[in-house]
Amino acid sequence: MKRLAATFLLLYLCVFHAVAQVDSARLAQLDARLGEYFTLLEREPSEVKIQECDVLIEAAEDPAIRQAIAQKVYDHYRNSTLMGDEAVAIHVTDSWFASGKVPMRSESELFEAKMFAEFNRRSLIGEKAPRIALSGPYGETVTIPVEGYSVLYFYDTDCAKCKLETATLRSLLNDKDYPLTVYAIYVGTNEERWTQWRNTFDLDTEETEVVHLWDPDTTADLQFTYGVVQTPKMFLVDPEGVIVGRGLDTEALEQLLGILLDDGEYDYGNDASAALFDKLFSTYGPKVTATDVADVASLLKGRTLDLGDTLNFKHLEGDLLYYIAGKREEGFREGAATLVKDYILSRPDIWNNEEDSLMVVGMAEMLDGLLSKTPVGSTIPKMGIKGWNRFRKQGGYIFFHAEGCPICEAEMELADSLGIKYFSVNMDALEDKSPRKARKLLDTFDLSSLPFVIQIGKGGIVERRYASLTDRILFLDEKE
Repeated sequence: MKRLAATFLLLYLCVFHAVAQVDSARLAQLDARLGEYFTLLEREPSEVKIQECDVLIEAAEDPAIRQAIAQKVYDHYRNSTLMGDEAVAIHVTDSWFASGKVPMRSESELFEAKMFAEFNRRSLIGEKAPRIALSGPYGETVTIPVEGYSVLYFYDTDCAKCKLETATLRSLLNDKDYPLTVYAIYVGTNEERWTQWRNTFDLDTEETEVVHLWDPDTTADLQFTYGVVQTPKMFLVDPEGVIVGRGLDTEALEQLLGILLDDGEYDYGNDASAALFDKLFSTYGPKVTATDVADVASLLKGRTLDLGDTLNFKHLEGDLLYYIAGKREEGFREGAATLVKDYILSRPDIWNNEEDSLMVVGMAEMLDGLLSKTPVGSTIPKMGIKGWNRFRKQGGYIFFHAEGCPICEAEMELADSLGIKYFSVNMDALEDKSPRKARKLLDTFDLSSLPFVIQIGKGGIVERRYASLTDRILFLDEKE
């Protein structure tokens, strides 16, 4: 994404290069290019949008251009209908306008921007939902939210849009019967109207509970805590008390709950995920390295778990595990170690149910066991195989292969044509002749897929595993 920002910077700098005065025509060109840029960023999380917009604003040295860019960024994200975009507008207000680094168009607009930031910063996506005390129908005090999934639905009985949204919401809840609590919060003070409204919001559900609340003395300060300056306004809070949905309507709520409450068995390693990873790893060039795999695993975490999205974190990292398990290339196999240890086996707090253990953790433990066999830097043991110990002292390649394996034959034929010294171990022949020795090799090396090519230095120190002589880059290394 940084490359995207750099490309865009070149585009807009070309527009303004060597221009002594910024006229309306050139500002219009800038607006058009910024509009294109916002479209490119649309699917990125708010953290990425914030970083990218800071790059754009910072790069503008001319004060007029910087103000134009900052104002355009603020206006776009302040008025965006995409959930989470308000965080970008708040960041721009705090970092650029309120700080005085960039002037806003007017003092009144600056005041409005500061108010918007103050009213909304506590209820952004990924933030802990502010706990507030409200009153129930019988004067009881109820502090929300509590355990489990919660919907906070703020409405007013005089709001025409609220009446329509309420009818739609009521229909959805009756139909789906989600395991959650809906806090229907009346923002007005007319008790009679509130009573009449409550009588119309009846549900025939077993799992969905509706709790009616209001704030007649306005002690909860709903504007300050949840930014309720107009109605209706709806939030979704997860069982950990984190806001995962904001500014929702009923349709968006249904889509979000469909993802979060899906208890069906996920199809790890499906064709769609494999195609996506094929496309993603193709951007790393012809040879994927272990570092590339670690970068992808970190990227997935940053787009999911770091934003409070545990379910999609599990799905994506699990898909990546299945994808790598089917790869034989060195970079993928060695990169699996980071994925397995840092993102799965070290997080029992995340992978914590029966399906996780069956579908993901078990495979991760199996891969971890295979990868722990003679890792890079370790010393291969002596073996009672003719010529093994002498070759171990000299160093070179060891080829573990099977009879009738075309890939095995191609690797060894290539080694012969290149004059590369190697030691050949026919696992089929060894199994027939000496099952005990074959078993010892299986216990020592990851021979789950053949050919298995390992490179050792003098004395038997492992330098590389899962090597392939058909890798063009390896050819160049050997020739050098």
